[in-house]
Amino acid sequence: AVADGLGLDIDVKNSQGVLVVNVGYETTEISILSLGRIVLSRLIKVGGMKFDDAIRAAVRREFSLIIGGKTAENVKIALKELEEESEVFKLPDGKYMIVTGLPVEREIPTRMVHESLEEHFNTIIDNVKVILERTPPELAADIYRHGIYLTGGASQVSHLAERLATGTGLHVNVAENPLTSVATGLAKIIKDDNYKT
Repeated sequence: AVADGLGLDIDVKNSQGVLVVNVGYETTEISILSLGRIVLSRLIKVGGMKFDDAIRAAVRREFSLIIGGKTAENVKIALKELEEESEVFKLPDGKYMIVTGLPVEREIPTRMVHESLEEHFNTIIDNVKVILERTPPELAADIYRHGIYLTGGASQVSHLAERLATGTGLHVNVAENPLTSVATGLAKIIKDDNYKT
């Protein structure tokens, strides 16, 4: 979490409270940082993989169609672009109907994809609220002023940042390079003796 903060260009060594939410592939880590240390942290088993599984389950339920993890991931990644264009994701031939076992082509409405992700978004929001409730008042005041820092590969899913902002009432700062923020922060720690404990 400290490496994440550094990768986001946050001065983690000062006394202000910083809330970092890293939505990864298998987990989401919610951390409060201050004075270069983790004050509070919570790790939940919700991330990109759960998002993919939710999309696969929705497609199976609505269309009796089995799609693979890669296709579900492509739907998740393309979601924002699809909303701006046609409102549907076209599944190519090669995805199998459960009943017949034959490949078919289907159009998946973006609305259905959003609904399938909602439960997982709510889990993340609820856990952020739990961390905020346990945060010391002086650090909570800083977080209220600066907002949440959102990073991690799965943080790019369409509407997650907006839902997090609405659900917590806080401004959400989205990482410019969410996939590499930890690696960038680790590089800073390695190069700078001030960050070594």
